[in-house]
Amino acid sequence: MTGSRVVLSMAAVLAGLLAGCSQPPAPGEPVRLRLAHVYELKSPTHAFGTAHLAQRLAAAGVGLDVSVFPAAQLGSEAELLEQLVAGELELAIAGPSFLAMWHPEIGAFDAAYAFRDLDHMLQVAHGELMKPRWDELRRRYGVRVLDTWVYGSRHITSNRPIRHPDDLRGFRLRLPAARVWQASGEALGASPMPVAFAEVYMALQQGMADGQENPVPTIQAMGFHEVQKCLNLTGHIQSSIQILVNEQVWQRLNAAQQDALLQTLCELGREVQAGTEREDREILAAWREKEVLQIVDDVDVEAFRRRAREYFAEGFPFSSLYQTISSQEAPRQLGSDDGAVVPSQDSAEREETP
Repeated sequence: MTGSRVVLSMAAVLAGLLAGCSQPPAPGEPVRLRLAHVYELKSPTHAFGTAHLAQRLAAAGVGLDVSVFPAAQLGSEAELLEQLVAGELELAIAGPSFLAMWHPEIGAFDAAYAFRDLDHMLQVAHGELMKPRWDELRRRYGVRVLDTWVYGSRHITSNRPIRHPDDLRGFRLRLPAARVWQASGEALGASPMPVAFAEVYMALQQGMADGQENPVPTIQAMGFHEVQKCLNLTGHIQSSIQILVNEQVWQRLNAAQQDALLQTLCELGREVQAGTEREDREILAAWREKEVLQIVDDVDVEAFRRRAREYFAEGFPFSSLYQTISSQEAPRQLGSDDGAVVPSQDSAEREETP
């Protein structure tokens, strides 16, 4: 489904918000929610995060019964967002490039070298800078951002070392089809090539694509290390995903249920980050020891960063936000003291904050 079709579909289903949302439970019955996402069972998103959501909420004793549907069981990322807006699904997970089809500024999160590292990305996502952007999603589409989770630092794999943007000249780099991803490939100096995620292994194996980019745990899970020779530590995108809830569903929850859901998602988000970073270190160490791949450490990251920041400085709907984010050399903590997400936590402001 193209971006324009998704946006049109979103607009078409807005009228169904009132009729589509599930009815309130009978007195004494738990509130039943469904959360759906496209990530596989072994992915950090599920293994360290959503797999534990139902149990944690049940232990909170606030009357929430959550069922999780991973691995695209209920549809693609675009389809899940349509269901969420229509009130046919209560909770979903999506990445910034999909949310950018609603609010283009959010595309900055998937633009190369916007962030220094994963902690910087989370500080911005949880801070004052993004509150009006998240709020725009709620006001226009009835979708509330509950939290932002780490997906991982993305690196390029290839069959020859990639150390400088010049090494990517004419290089067919597989990237997701969304415009911001393709632009990031161009910003790095590559020739971006959209290939469906399920077809990447074959594209690399048959030489249709010269390389791809993903976090290390994803590279291993998908077997890309089997059909590539080099892992180039570019760290060009600090990937994130957003945890979303239908706003009318949110407003039906009582204060204790809202607090329990938020706090549980925040706790799991920290565990997802810790698990993702641990897997990253362990996999890299094993690959070095066993010489599974050539690990290219001496990447000229500054050359890539300069090129990307010049590329995104103007001409994109998120250029101003990108420049603000990327200029933060040592950003202060923008969210709560422990780095947890903070939107919409004050009970007195539940109706107005994102």
